[in-house]
Amino acid sequence: MYVYDMPYATRKALCGILDINNTWEELAGVYMSFDVISVQRLGQAILRNQSPTDELLRSWGTQNHTVLELFILLSHMQHYQAMRVLKDFVDPKYRQLIREGEENFSKLFRKPEAENSNDNGKNDDDALEHNMKYGLHNFNQPKNVREPHQKVLFRANEPFAAPTIPKRVVDAGNGQNARRLSDESTGNIGENSSPLINYAELEVATGNWDQHKLLGKGGFGTVYKGLWNLTDVAVKRLEVQKEGDDSEEIWRTHREQSLRELKYLNSRRHDNILPLYGFSIGGPFDCLVYQYMPNGSLEDRLLCRDPNKAPLSWLQRHNIATGTARGLQFLHRVGSKPLVHGDIKSANILLDSNLEPKIGDFGLAREGPVEQYTHVKVSRVHGTRPYLPDEFLRGKKFSTKVDTFSFGIVLFELATGLRAYDDSRRFKFLKDEVEAAVDDNISELQDIKAGPDCTLIFPRLIELGKKCVASKAKDRPEMVDALGHLVAATQFREPPISLNERNPPLTDREQNFLPALAALGISQPTGEVDADIPLISALGIKSQGTTSSSD
Repeated sequence: MYVYDMPYATRKALCGILDINNTWEELAGVYMSFDVISVQRLGQAILRNQSPTDELLRSWGTQNHTVLELFILLSHMQHYQAMRVLKDFVDPKYRQLIREGEENFSKLFRKPEAENSNDNGKNDDDALEHNMKYGLHNFNQPKNVREPHQKVLFRANEPFAAPTIPKRVVDAGNGQNARRLSDESTGNIGENSSPLINYAELEVATGNWDQHKLLGKGGFGTVYKGLWNLTDVAVKRLEVQKEGDDSEEIWRTHREQSLRELKYLNSRRHDNILPLYGFSIGGPFDCLVYQYMPNGSLEDRLLCRDPNKAPLSWLQRHNIATGTARGLQFLHRVGSKPLVHGDIKSANILLDSNLEPKIGDFGLAREGPVEQYTHVKVSRVHGTRPYLPDEFLRGKKFSTKVDTFSFGIVLFELATGLRAYDDSRRFKFLKDEVEAAVDDNISELQDIKAGPDCTLIFPRLIELGKKCVASKAKDRPEMVDALGHLVAATQFREPPISLNERNPPLTDREQNFLPALAALGISQPTGEVDADIPLISALGIKSQGTTSSSD
């Protein structure tokens, strides 16, 4: 059972217990790894005569966490009163945690020697051990805690192979403090890998991990701004498993996600995918080094979290949507199998100094189905719930259309400036809010912070967004078609040119691309155009030399 499916009476009883003496703060800050600002924001529920625990469960529940996960965290807290409220909603084999207490938690994993020799009982014990190892980690991160095993429909199961790292980096650490990697996690991630960076260089680049350079922090990693080779970078320092922490499975899975991100960022290079400059493996901490994004995430800009930065204009929003679509269709179309990102959301779309979008966080990415199949099946839902379609949430059907749905929600965010999920709204999910608005009052959702919409971008974003979030996956467009829709709509400017003014003539080189445009169903229109943004250029084709980099 997911947390958001918890019965009302049970949830109310749990909130009543955890609200006392602000016990929820320990649960949020220590065991769910919410940061200080988030905990303070949740605590403001008291000022509205609401329950902070209820706010916490709503926020945490949007990440598809289960009642069992909550039960385990309460066990770590030794909060047995709260555990009793939930005991009817977890498997009976976990209820002994209440009786035996935290001291006997590890005994659940010990097997008598005679029992070890019984192969029939081994699988049950392994399953118990696997399911119980939630540990103290950052459940606030929308990540998969167990690696799903995939299979192509109508074929035999094909286990998902975790990406690995070059064996030559095993001994890359410096001095006696260097950690050695197990043979299990080493191997080849590809010939064209990013450069291996000495850990000492990153210490210098970040001022020895100066807290003033801190950009963000989660349960498994911390991101710092640094200056490496005279270049601004963002350094993600991955935390190591703490001594005595029994959540080995969680740490192993997170490490595999980091290696997966390293693999895919190496193999899928594009103007609209976050560049990975290099990595450091084998030192006191493993690190990934990315291009620094001075304009933060799209989510930050839409919510105007930095008062020193102006709200995004309509043209900027349209360009961000177009760039994101261009990056996604590249992922879906390059290679023998499509690469599905799996966690597209405004927080994972980063903006460079020119507000060009870069898709980041490939920790949940995986290959999708080959052409003759519509989807692959996974064993567990991962991602961020407000951005996920029903066929994935309920049926665990994973395909490129999951990314299309998520992109549709991002389009709604761009159009309205609203959060994908907001408990204070009449309709908590933005998709429901938009679909409930009839044509006459849809304009009431338009983000006034973007200024006048002289070029009618708002209705274009809403129209395409509705197509992308269609209830049936087959009714959603492929991302290349969504890109074509956005490109066709780039024939405008602020203010628009008079309809009497003719289009500027196409160059010889641009004429050569007209057959490709026709294949997308796009023609060079007459009417409003922007002489500075011709249709060919909007597709990512440079007017001088070669096409946009996608190496």
